[in-house]
Amino acid sequence: MDNIQSYTTLTGLTLAQLVEKLDAELPNDAYTAVPGAAGLTDIDPNYMRKVLNETFGMCGIGWGYSYEPGDLFVTVEERKIKAGGTRRVHVASLKRLRLWYKLNGVAVNHICDVYASGGSDNDVEGYAMSGAITNAIGKAVSNLGFQESVYLGKRSHTTVGKKPAAQSKPAATASKPAVSKPVPAPKVEAKASNDEIVDDPAQPVVSVNKAAPFIIPTGNRKGQVLDDQSLDVIAWYANSLKPANDDQKALQSAAQSLLKVRSNGHESVAA
Repeated sequence: MDNIQSYTTLTGLTLAQLVEKLDAELPNDAYTAVPGAAGLTDIDPNYMRKVLNETFGMCGIGWGYSYEPGDLFVTVEERKIKAGGTRRVHVASLKRLRLWYKLNGVAVNHICDVYASGGSDNDVEGYAMSGAITNAIGKAVSNLGFQESVYLGKRSHTTVGKKPAAQSKPAATASKPAVSKPVPAPKVEAKASNDEIVDDPAQPVVSVNKAAPFIIPTGNRKGQVLDDQSLDVIAWYANSLKPANDDQKALQSAAQSLLKVRSNGHESVAA
């Protein structure tokens, strides 16, 4: 029988190197705040797939996933919105997804399986379905250690790319030097966030606390909740609005983040 410590991925990484690569810090734009929830960090799933390809090999060769078509369900709900009226929402849930990856042994390749479920909702049925699949893949790879530092509260969109502040040096005086004590960083309590089907609590979203939803600050919909708007309206704010002031810049930024979250299915859209 092979010694497990001798296993490598198809790209040649040892198990120790694989663990390090899966948790390596991604570029700044891979981490974004989830609109309406201070402290929530969303990881761009495109980077997740990039890392899997670099560590295990091309999708379909070094890693991949499968599910039974009958395990993917889609229902339609009419949800009330705070601004009044209702909106039609497609709710997709994937009961069971199989994520597989290959490891090279001395004499044979080993195929390893990880199972997870996932869910997503969206105004567009196709986005809801792809979101459920992405959500399940994210849960499965989190068990392998993908972005583990995010789940543990050691990394977020507010800390990536920022250097820690230098500690003050003791002041020189004739008497006993007075030493400045470093101000302790606020303690972050990590909490996995998923409002959909829960099979495994770990996923590419980490939560510290919830905050009020983003309120549209300007225009005809001033005072309304951005998350309550239709996908077309949010897409217009994200892609067509030409900001002329700080309020409009904040609105467009929130819309772009919300549009990404809805499309990727990493966070349920609150009713």
